[in-house]
Amino acid sequence: MPLTEYFSASERRIEKTTCSVCRGFARFCKLTTCPYYRNILTESEMAKITSGVVYGPSPPTVIVGEKGYPRVRIGPAVSLADHPEPWVFEEPSKWIETSLDKLLSLRLSLFYGRTVKPVMSAAKQEKMLEDLQDSAASTKPVDVEIRFEGKPITMPGFSVRNAPHGPSARIEMLKLVGNVSVPRKVDSMINDLDLPAAEAVQTLYLDGFNEYYLTRVFSTGLLGRKAERRLVPTEWSITAVDDIISKKLFEEVRRNTVIHEFRLHTHQAVENAAHIILTPTPWIYELLEGWVKHPDSQPYSDHEILTLRKTYAENTGGAFYAVRLSLLRHLKKRREQAGAIVFFEILPRWIPLGVWRFREIVRKALEKPFEKHQSLDDALESVSKMLRIPLYKYVSQSRLISFLRKQQTLAKTKLWQDRT
Repeated sequence: MPLTEYFSASERRIEKTTCSVCRGFARFCKLTTCPYYRNILTESEMAKITSGVVYGPSPPTVIVGEKGYPRVRIGPAVSLADHPEPWVFEEPSKWIETSLDKLLSLRLSLFYGRTVKPVMSAAKQEKMLEDLQDSAASTKPVDVEIRFEGKPITMPGFSVRNAPHGPSARIEMLKLVGNVSVPRKVDSMINDLDLPAAEAVQTLYLDGFNEYYLTRVFSTGLLGRKAERRLVPTEWSITAVDDIISKKLFEEVRRNTVIHEFRLHTHQAVENAAHIILTPTPWIYELLEGWVKHPDSQPYSDHEILTLRKTYAENTGGAFYAVRLSLLRHLKKRREQAGAIVFFEILPRWIPLGVWRFREIVRKALEKPFEKHQSLDDALESVSKMLRIPLYKYVSQSRLISFLRKQQTLAKTKLWQDRT
């Protein structure tokens, strides 16, 4: 799949993958010049990446790249920092509660060791790949020793959907030190060579494994029918897992009772802000994504009505599926059904952190107390006071706002009665 087709309109913006300082040019993007990177690595940590050998805990983190597909880069990320809780390096639900500087100090001190493997090698018995898969399936940090070739690349590892990482180098030797911790239920799914990958993901999610863990297992080719197992780039896996879990949650949410008022939830973190209007309707959903740094440009939007969309969200991409997962999870927990119009603003000091921020900021917003409103226009008036970009720009790109305004009495139309 060509990358220009895979990424959405908003993700193809140059601002989406480069920072405002170096603009992504390698000669400017270095450990010593990056304002986000400078002083993050200590002298002892810098010494580790110049010794030719890195030893430390992996949170665990395994990254599968998309460049060169169907031959992809894959490898573990190992902490260079002496952190008492290395698992937090791979726990976005905790990142959202910290400052941008502290978050970067976590993720940019991860050393990414990489090797190249064909995607179809996932089911083959090859020692290094098996070690990587064991690490990915572990629910606890794994001590890893990496011997690498040549001089490490010291560019910060920012990408569209995946969380950032620090220096990287090509693996010459990989060794897991100690035992990995793979839950029995996960091991059972890994050994089931006849179960479709989507069904395995849904089953494990209902058993309590979150989307971040499932993305690791899915991307390293540990789930699915034997003939269909393959390595899946992490950035692709993130959206695939969000979509697979959402389909399962939607089966229950669509049977729940519709809420009776408009609700406004809001939250801001890591230079992003979410404003969510829940509507007293059966499931409808729209994501409106605005870039405050570019106020003259039009917001991006994607939507779905009454059911989950079957075509890819071309304008907002992975963000659409990440936000939707948090919405459906919230409604399932409350045993409610509602529609949702989500205004998501990327603020001027934003830097690429990954699609997890959409999921976690919306989750935090939905956990907070909400404003009640009796009409859509009342809710929009309230949200307009919070937005940095004028409301009319969002309204001009929205399908659902005009759709709802055309419904004079939603409960009296047969289409809506049948689904309430």
